[in-house]
Amino acid sequence: MTTIDVTREADYATITISNPERKNAISAEACQEMAAELRSLATDDGVRCVVVTGAGEDFCSGLDLTEGIAGASVSQELETGLNAIATALLRMAKPTVARVRGACVGAGASIATACDFVYAEAGAQFGWGFTDIGLAPDTGATYVLPRLVGVRRALDLLMTGRRVDAAEAVELGIATEAISSEEFEDAVAERVATLASRPTLALGETKRLVQRNSHRPLEEALRAEARAQERIITTEDFSEGVQAFLQDREPEFEGR
Repeated sequence: MTTIDVTREADYATITISNPERKNAISAEACQEMAAELRSLATDDGVRCVVVTGAGEDFCSGLDLTEGIAGASVSQELETGLNAIATALLRMAKPTVARVRGACVGAGASIATACDFVYAEAGAQFGWGFTDIGLAPDTGATYVLPRLVGVRRALDLLMTGRRVDAAEAVELGIATEAISSEEFEDAVAERVATLASRPTLALGETKRLVQRNSHRPLEEALRAEARAQERIITTEDFSEGVQAFLQDREPEFEGR
């Protein structure tokens, strides 16, 4: 049975997929719960960064097929579960981090790469093995992966189902950084603390601009940037950033 555990520390929250006996395979019911938790965290001003991870030695081995599909149809189950998770991560206006150990495959790989930052322990394995069992990819894989690695490499990964280790994942652009086992916990905690200390609203605008402007004409992208600056220039964090610059000190952003 999969459980979704949410913990808070300082100004960030961690969502843990827990089903270690099955490498954290996630049930359809747990997918809906996780999506709901992500939506709640997205609107919580006290949370300035969200971390997604798996219990024990693995991240997530995808949908738990032993529990079957509980909904009226596969498309409905995806819409309220795995697809809702991907949507919540991609649209969240604050930084999201995947902390990846061990198996990160199938829908698990899609969940991880829907996050803004993917920190992988050196022994992690990424793979989209949907076609291994005769399925087409889901959970946003065909949307996210080509944007990360390009169309040809995405087709290679999605059609062959081959797995890549942490080092190759970084080389391809799937992961942000590969970190040794000894340094993993401390290094990821440091990265998360840094992200949570940054100007949250500005980070949210940055995320939206990068996602949307990659396919916009130049003029439209420039207008979108200008509109974002109009919104951000009124924030308390912008005022703090300017004051810190003028006073030659480190800014203390509060996410407002």
